Amino acid sequence: MQEEFLNKTGKAIQQLACDLILLSEGSRLPVISDLQEKYGLSRGTVQNAFSYLKDENIIHTLSQGRHGTILTTIDYGRLQKIVLEGTIRGTMPLPYSKLYEGFATGLYEVFQRAEIPLSMAYVRGSKERMELTSEKTMHFSIVSKLAAMQAIEAGESLEIFKDFGPQSYLSNHVIIFSNSKSAQIEEGMRVGIDHSSYDQQILTENATIGKKVTFVEVPSHQLIYSLEQGMIDVGIWNYDEIKDRKLDHLNYQFLEGSKEDSLSSTAVCVLSKDNLLLKKILMSVIDEETILSIQKNVLEGKMIPHY
Repeated sequence: MQEEFLNKTGKAIQQLACDLILLSEGSRLPVISDLQEKYGLSRGTVQNAFSYLKDENIIHTLSQGRHGTILTTIDYGRLQKIVLEGTIRGTMPLPYSKLYEGFATGLYEVFQRAEIPLSMAYVRGSKERMELTSEKTMHFSIVSKLAAMQAIEAGESLEIFKDFGPQSYLSNHVIIFSNSKSAQIEEGMRVGIDHSSYDQQILTENATIGKKVTFVEVPSHQLIYSLEQGMIDVGIWNYDEIKDRKLDHLNYQFLEGSKEDSLSSTAVCVLSKDNLLLKKILMSVIDEETILSIQKNVLEGKMIPHY
C-alpha cells in the first residue's frame, strides 16, 4: 500500500512539475479539481504533490481567497530535474574542427552548470541529425541555419529556437581543386557532392549552375581524400578542417558573398515543433553567450576542450 501511495504521489509530482514549469511567477495556480480530472488521480494525491513542492521550497504560493492562489516564486532548475527524469539527448557534427570542439565543450558546460545530464551523439549529415530530432530519438540537434531552413521548408516538424550568429558553425566554405593549376569550376569536371548534407549539396549545386559537370556522390568527410586520390576534380568543403589540419598545400578558393554561405556558417539549435515543455527547459539551459564565450576560449587555446 505504501509503495502504491509513493508511486501515485511521484506521478502527480512529475505531472504537476510539467504544468508549473510552463507558468511564470505571478501566474494563477490551476484549480486542484481540474488537475485531478486531468491527471486521473485523487484530490488528496494532487494535494500531496503540491505539498511536496512547497515543503521542498520549489514553489511558493499566496492565497487570494475566492480569487484563487498565486505562484509567487518558482525554482525552475529543480522543476526541470523532476520533469526530465533522465538525460537530455542532443546531436551535432563530429568535432573534427576547433570550432566544433569549442561548441561541444560549451554545450556540456551549460548543461553541467544546470546540473542536467547531457548525452551527445556525433552524427554525419545534417539531414540525418534533423530526422533523429523530428522522430524524437534526440531532443535537439545542432545544424547550420541554412540546413534548418531547408528542412523546415521541406516539411520537417522542427523549429529553430536558438541562433548563435554567423561563423559559430564554421568560418568559411572553400572550393578545393585536385589540380594545382585550376582556378574555377569548368565544364566536364567531376564534382563531389554529399546529398546527406543540405549545406554541401546546396552550395555545390549553386556553384555549378549552368555548367555541364558530373556529380560524384562523396561523403563530406571523405571529400579531401577523394580529391587527393584523383577520384574527383573539385569539391566544396569546410575551411576549418584545412586550417586545423594544416592542409594549406591544397589548391582552394574561398566561397564568399552568397546568402547561402552566410547562413551555412551560422549554428542553430532545432527541436521538434510544438514541444513547449522541452523548449521551455532548453531555452533556459542553452545560453548562447556562454557557449560562444567558451567556444572562443577553446579556439584561442585558453581552455582545454572536453565533450
